[in-house]
Amino acid sequence: MLKRTRPTFITSDTHFGHSNIIKYCKRPYKVEGGNKNPANIPEVQRMNEDMLQLFDKLPENCDIWHLGDFWFRGGNPRDFTDDDTICDIIQAVKRIRNKGRRIFLVLGNHDLGRLNNRSRYEYYNVMAFNKVYDSPVILEDKWILSHEPVWIEPGSHFVNLYGHTHDLVIPEDYFCFDQENYAMDAREGIVPEMKWPERKVNLENYVNVCLDHWHGIPEWKGDTLYVDKQHKIWE
Repeated sequence: MLKRTRPTFITSDTHFGHSNIIKYCKRPYKVEGGNKNPANIPEVQRMNEDMLQLFDKLPENCDIWHLGDFWFRGGNPRDFTDDDTICDIIQAVKRIRNKGRRIFLVLGNHDLGRLNNRSRYEYYNVMAFNKVYDSPVILEDKWILSHEPVWIEPGSHFVNLYGHTHDLVIPEDYFCFDQENYAMDAREGIVPEMKWPERKVNLENYVNVCLDHWHGIPEWKGDTLYVDKQHKIWE
C-alpha cells in the first residue's frame, strides 16, 4: 500500500510552456494569438519561472504529487520532441527536485510526449521524475489521486484528489454528462446534454488541487490540506 512517509504537497495543471492557458484561466500575464506566437515567449517564460519559484519555496526533503498536465505546448505529441522542449522539461523537474525533494507525476490528458516510438509513460520516465503513473493512484486505502475526476459512488469512504478542471470545482452532477471538455464548456456557457441522470455524487468525496484553483501548492497533512500554515482548504 502506498503511504506518505515525508512532508507532502499536491498540485495539478501547471501547464508549463502553455500560452493559451494564460487566457483560459486568466493567469496574470499578457499574451496574444495562439500557442505558436513567438511574441508570447517572454510572458510564458515569466509564468514558468513564477511557478518554479512556488516549488523552490517548498521545504527540503518533501514529496510532491503532481496530478497531470505538467507541460503543454500544443495538441500534437510532436510538440514535445524538439531538443529544447525536452531540455526545458528535464531542467524544470530537476529544479523542483532540488534539496532532496521528490516529485511523482500522475499523467494528464495533455501530457502527450512521445519520442522514438516510446509510449508517453516511457517518455516521462526519462524526464527526471521520481515516479510516473499512467492511471489513478490509490494511497492509504482512502485517497484516489487522479488527473480527471473519477466516479465515486455516494457513501464510499474514498476521497478523490483531482485536477483537470483548473479553477472550476465539479458540481454534484458532473458525471451525469460527457465531461471531457467540462472546464472549457463551462467558461463558454455551453450546457451539455445530460446522459446519465442517476450519476450524481457526494461532493465531500472530491477535492480540487489545481494550481489555478488555489494559486499555490497545498500541503497535505493527515486528512487536511493547507494552502499555507494558517489556512485550511479542506478537511
